[in-house]
Amino acid sequence: MRKCKIGVLNFMSEVEFRVLGPLELKVGGRSVPLRGMKHQIVLGALLTAESRRTSIGRLVDAVWGTAPPSTAGKQIRNAVSDLRGILVSSGAVITPVADGYEIDIGEADFDLREFHGHLGRARTLLGRQRPTEAITEFRSALSLWTGPMLSGIDSPVLQAQIAGVNEVRLSVAEECIDLELAQDRHKNLVSELAAWVAEYPLRERMVAQYIFALYRSGARARAFAVYEQARRRLAELLGLSPGPELLEIHQLMLREDADAAVPARSAPAPAPAPSGPPASVRLTASAPAPATPDSLPSEVGHFVGRTTEIKTLLADGARPGPQRVLSVDGMGGVGKTALVVHVARQLADRFPDGRLFVDLRGHSGERAPLGHRAALRRLLLLSGLPEPELPVSFEALAQLWRTRTSGRRVLVVLDNAAGAEQIGPLLPAGDDCLTLVTSRRRLTMTMLSPTRVLSLDRMPREEGYALFCRLLGDRHPIPQPDAVSGILEHCGDLPLAVSAAAARLRRRPSWPVRHLAERLSDPALRLAELQTEHGGLIACFDASYRHLNAGQRRLLRLLGAAEGDRTDVGSTSVLAGVPAFAAEQLLEGLVDEHLLMQPEPGQYRMHPLFKTYCAQLPGPDDTAETQTADPRRVLTRQLAA
Repeated sequence: MRKCKIGVLNFMSEVEFRVLGPLELKVGGRSVPLRGMKHQIVLGALLTAESRRTSIGRLVDAVWGTAPPSTAGKQIRNAVSDLRGILVSSGAVITPVADGYEIDIGEADFDLREFHGHLGRARTLLGRQRPTEAITEFRSALSLWTGPMLSGIDSPVLQAQIAGVNEVRLSVAEECIDLELAQDRHKNLVSELAAWVAEYPLRERMVAQYIFALYRSGARARAFAVYEQARRRLAELLGLSPGPELLEIHQLMLREDADAAVPARSAPAPAPAPSGPPASVRLTASAPAPATPDSLPSEVGHFVGRTTEIKTLLADGARPGPQRVLSVDGMGGVGKTALVVHVARQLADRFPDGRLFVDLRGHSGERAPLGHRAALRRLLLLSGLPEPELPVSFEALAQLWRTRTSGRRVLVVLDNAAGAEQIGPLLPAGDDCLTLVTSRRRLTMTMLSPTRVLSLDRMPREEGYALFCRLLGDRHPIPQPDAVSGILEHCGDLPLAVSAAAARLRRRPSWPVRHLAERLSDPALRLAELQTEHGGLIACFDASYRHLNAGQRRLLRLLGAAEGDRTDVGSTSVLAGVPAFAAEQLLEGLVDEHLLMQPEPGQYRMHPLFKTYCAQLPGPDDTAETQTADPRRVLTRQLAA
């Protein structure tokens, strides 16, 4: 309850701010209209800011993304002024601070604050070995949610900012369900877990909990069917094998079924089955943290090839030396993350103090790259530090990270970096630590003193054939290399494309290999044939294209529409209508982004799949540019004129 003042009237009104679901403000039980999307984004950003202040630049990015109008700052100030009027009845106050604003909601009910309060009490109860009461607090925390945080607000920047809180919600649900499974509440949880898994089918821990609840409830056939469905989904969508949680549940079910199948007269007296989930599913806060923090993804089961690169990285990774940094760059879909995770797993025993993996989101669709502060928080949490012990400021976080890694042997994988500037503060301080970095951009890393910078090219044809056969599965006989050669050619020997082609054929057991090769031979259909539920190549290329400037995008559309996949500075200058030095700058920038290859000085070439993608891009110049011929023909025509 909070005393509010409207005009000369004083009265007691209950004020509620809700962000755990759609954004909502209630005063005295009635919803207060928040006007348009701009006002909702600004209010949502102010309410959910990790630090109290939100800069005007951050608000501009949240509202307009990468293309703000010239009046963006003025519009933000006008929106704040409007919000002050809207918030009068709530007693909340927005005040200017430095180059931004902060909001003070006083003692109003705030669901995000209540959520963290319930979590704090739950973990205190777990520490006192009172799981039943902890479950009550966890359930109270979860009941505050009515959907994903700030659902319905169209702002990729804001959604990226709050992604961590949405992840906490899912982790809390898993933690609570683990406790309830340990108390034999399997039947009560089946319906809830079915809903969670329908919404998050690739969240292996929840799927494992669902399978376990089904099996312990007597729905054995359904449990095995859900496991098989999850296994196929992981293989077809991600090219992954089931992780340890799913494998352990599956093995437990197989063992118990085998024991039950033994005739009673010859079977030994079975030990009573545990009522709770296997250890790999019980990952609650009450359980002791593992001795060695390890957040590396499970190693990709179909990893093949890259023998030379693996040998190089293993040798450099094992070599002693201060602050070692190994960087792997290459175009999207070339297999950087799979290679680095494979190498990290091979080196894991050399780093007994921890193996940590963080996705920096440098090229992740609409999600903004992970900032230094958020990345440091993530690293410290993965290292085993409890969240309440994390400081607020970036400087304090950076100092704590240096202190925590000094004198230790830690392996850190920084995946999907946007640039070298994103990496510097995240390097561990210990001389015996190793950092593996992946990026689509050639990193200028002189400040990091890297031990090795390795650029991945297309996969050798024989390795692509091995990858294709590994992923094809048992529905097709292993094809001869000649039969697969056409498919690999159309895939441009890009591992992501090869994986998508194998998955496409695996889903169509009636198709012969030559049929898929024929379908891929049509450039107009090629990208669609290599599509997956997560976007496949199109989503991968979109993420790279979105980070380019307007000049680079325009040039790629021009090159995509031109005949041939090669160009040079002179031809590009004529094609784009820019001076030669500007054309060279554009071309070299695209080489640094791994969107053009440079087979020899002065010559540039597009990957065939990326050229197909660029040819299909919409753009403001399409009507004129899509009719442009090969750059050399343009040059010849103009010279003739």
